Amino acid sequence: MSNIESNLNARMNVTGVVFSYYYICHRKMWLFAKGLNQENISGNPDVVKGELLHESRFKRQVNKELEFDRVKIDFIKFGDQVYVHEIKKSKKFEEAHIWQLKYYIYNLRARGINCSAGVIHYPASMRKVDVQYTQEDEAMIEQVSSEIQRIINQNKPPKRLSKKFCYRCAYFDFCFS
Repeated sequence: MSNIESNLNARMNVTGVVFSYYYICHRKMWLFAKGLNQENISGNPDVVKGELLHESRFKRQVNKELEFDRVKIDFIKFGDQVYVHEIKKSKKFEEAHIWQLKYYIYNLRARGINCSAGVIHYPASMRKVDVQYTQEDEAMIEQVSSEIQRIINQNKPPKRLSKKFCYRCAYFDFCFS
């Protein structure tokens, strides 16, 4: 078993969303990883807008929503390698989106799939970001995955943030009530 495969087995509860939330808010990440998914029940307007974008854009993509283990990729394209594509509502959390996409590439590569690039689509702003996966990214993903596991294994959630974006978060009532 390769180092990547053993790391994958050790962190089966880390999804792409959890990986993304690590870069946004550790408390939100902890709550989501523990099964408290406020985004599906809150009726949050930002969540609804994101879902509508997913349903209405890129309808002709044949390979929509590739899902394996706990990874769910919006769609892939094939060329000389596999290209991962993610659709996002806003570029506000672009760094988190980039690392989520790289996390997906990491998982594909761990399964022997030739993939080292992807694209993040921001249809609302008619923008896309090309993402390249490097050897350094692999080490960073493994380091962040270990940190995510450490945080998730805590008995209490991390302290809440008090950022401007908190007021539009689906977890706002949980954190500020």
